[in-house]
Amino acid sequence: MGNEKYNPNQGKNPYRVDREPVRESNPSRIAPSSIDFDNQRICPACGKVIKLSHNFCKFCGVDLSAIQPLGYSDRTLKQLANTALTDPDPGVRKDAVDTLGDLGEAEVLGVFAYILLNDADESVRKEAADELGDYSHPHSLDILAKALKDRSPIVRKEAIEGLKKIKKKNKPEKMEVEYREKEEKTLQPEEPKLRTIEFSEIKEEEEEPEVEEPEVEEKKEEEPEEEKQESLEEIEDYDDEQY
Repeated sequence: MGNEKYNPNQGKNPYRVDREPVRESNPSRIAPSSIDFDNQRICPACGKVIKLSHNFCKFCGVDLSAIQPLGYSDRTLKQLANTALTDPDPGVRKDAVDTLGDLGEAEVLGVFAYILLNDADESVRKEAADELGDYSHPHSLDILAKALKDRSPIVRKEAIEGLKKIKKKNKPEKMEVEYREKEEKTLQPEEPKLRTIEFSEIKEEEEEPEVEEPEVEEKKEEEPEEEKQESLEEIEDYDDEQY
């Protein structure tokens, strides 16, 4: 049973922890360490980090050969990218994203994609979605579609606007391509159509004289009959006059 002298708090579990560990209300999703842009790059289509030498993303298979890696850009852009990824202040990260959109080109699309999926602050994610919409690159369609499931409504709304911008910008090019394809299809079958038309025209020309010939003959035959009738009428009139 134990000695009450050595157990002053009877009925209380001595092994129970009175204080629970303190948890953050908004756990951070951003990576604590920066990305080594000299050896790595971020896929703009899926937001995954891959090797700098890879021209195809091993996660989504997108061809990245037309987009220059950020590691080949100047030092200022790389420092801005690391600030947008790792600075502890959300306002600083947001301003860094905005500045990257003004200074950078297609090489910063991967940074925006990574921030859109991983940053803890909704205003920073919204700014990244806005920049992706302004660039209107087709590779950003998938990443913006993923952002439609973001927990923040302002981020989801900005992702929808970005998708509209990309669709609107790339629609005229698709229409021109389809129009050219239609023109090529219409021009190709012209030769066989002309041949069939010529053959039908030849048949009509051969049939026309056959129809006209009997009409001419009938007219020729009808003309002497009229002359005979007129001569008979003249003879009758002459006889009447004599009688």
